[in-house]
Amino acid sequence: MSKTADLIQLFREIPGGRRIFLRREYDRLGSSYRKLSELYRQLFLHRTRIAVVVGSLGKTTAKRALHAALNCPDRNFSHSNYGSSLAGNLLCVRRGDRHAVLEVGISGPGTMANYARMIRPDLVVVTSIKSEHNRSFPTLFDTRAEKVKMVRALPKEGIAILNGDDPHVRWMATQTEARVITFGLNRDNDVHAENIAIEGAGTAFNVQVDGATHRVYSRLVGDHMVYPLLAAVAAAQVEQIKLHEAIARLAQLPPEISRMELIPLPDGTRILDDSSKGVVESMHAAFETLSRIPAKRKIVVLGNVMEPPGKPRDVYRELGLRLARCAELIICIGGDNMKSLRAAASQAGMDRSAIRLAGSELQAGMDLVREALQPGDLVLVKGDNTQRLRRIVLELQRKKVSCHVRHCNVKVRSCDECPLLNAPEAHFKNYFVKRYVEL
Repeated sequence: MSKTADLIQLFREIPGGRRIFLRREYDRLGSSYRKLSELYRQLFLHRTRIAVVVGSLGKTTAKRALHAALNCPDRNFSHSNYGSSLAGNLLCVRRGDRHAVLEVGISGPGTMANYARMIRPDLVVVTSIKSEHNRSFPTLFDTRAEKVKMVRALPKEGIAILNGDDPHVRWMATQTEARVITFGLNRDNDVHAENIAIEGAGTAFNVQVDGATHRVYSRLVGDHMVYPLLAAVAAAQVEQIKLHEAIARLAQLPPEISRMELIPLPDGTRILDDSSKGVVESMHAAFETLSRIPAKRKIVVLGNVMEPPGKPRDVYRELGLRLARCAELIICIGGDNMKSLRAAASQAGMDRSAIRLAGSELQAGMDLVREALQPGDLVLVKGDNTQRLRRIVLELQRKKVSCHVRHCNVKVRSCDECPLLNAPEAHFKNYFVKRYVEL
C-alpha cells in the first residue's frame, strides 16, 4: 500500500489512529503550539492557579492525587506529558477554573525551560530524581539540573513542594525564592507520614501537617505510593482546601492502570500490575511492597530494566538477590542479562528451577505463567513499558489479546486503550503504525 492509502486506512479503519500514529507530524507543530498555549495562559488563565508535577518517578500518580485533593474539574487531558500534547493539556484548562494540575516530562536536555515559560506555574511538586533517562542525562546531577528549571520559574509568591527524602530534590530548595514545603517519610519534613501499614487492597498512614495528625486511608498500595499522597495533602493545605475533604477525596482515588494496580481474579489469585515502567528504582520499590503483602505463594513476572544505570549485569544481579528474598517463582521475559539475575538468585539460595527464562517472546512467557499459576498466588508483573507486559495481565483476566509485537513505542495510556490490542494483521503493516512497533 502507498502512504496515501495507509493514511486513509488510518483515518477510516483504526479507531483513534490519527491521534496516536500521527504523533510525529503533530509534534512538528510543537513550537507554534507552545507559543499559542503560552499566550492562552497569559490572557485567559491568569486567575487559575496551576500546579506542575515534575520528577523521575511518581509523576502520574502525584498529578492524579493533586487533581483529587484540589478538586479540579475533569478536562480529559491527554495522558502524554511533553511536547505538543503538554501544550494541548494547557489549552484544555478553562477560564474560571480555580486550579489545574499538569504533569510535565522531558525527553532530553533543553526542554524544561520552554515548558516553564509556557505554563508559568504557581506551585511545583517535585517527586524524585532517579535513573530514568540516564542515556540523555548521564548523572543524577544532570537530571536535576534540567528539572530544577521548573522550580526556578516560580514567582516569589509561588510554592515549591519538594520530596525532602530525596537529597537531589531537597537541594532544589536552595534554587528558588518561593516558599518551600517538604514532604516525605522522614520526620524532618514539613509534611510527613507515620505508622504506614498495608491494609487489604490499600495503604493506611498518619500524616503530620502543621502540628496536627490526620489518618489517611488509600486504595494505593506500597510505601512509595504514600509520597504522591503527601504531596497532595501539602498542596491542599497551602491552597486552603479543607483537609478533611481533600483526604476524603484521596481515599476514593483508584490506582492508575499498571501502576501498583492490585487486581483480584475469581479463583483467589491476585495480580499486582506495575508494568507501566521498568526503571530499576521502581523495581526495588515493587519488590519491597510484594514482600509485605501476605499470599500463599509469590510469583514475579519480570521484564527488562529500562535504561539500567551502570553495568547491566550488575543491575540484574542485584535484582536477583532482592527477588530471592521475596519470591517463590520468577518468570523472566527479556534478554541475556536475565542469566545474571538467575545466577545471583541461585547463589542467594533460590532453587534454580524456580527461575524460568522465557527469552524475549511474550507468548513463551505467557505459557510459563499459565503453567505455573495456582489459586491463591500473588503475581507481580513488572518490566520495561516497551514490552507491554500489560498484555499478560489482560490474558490472565481472560480478555482477548491478539497483539504480539515484540517492541512497542505507541503512546497510549495502556494496552487496554490501544487500537492494536485486537487489530487485524493488516493494521500492523500500515506505514504509520510500523514506525512505532517491532513485530
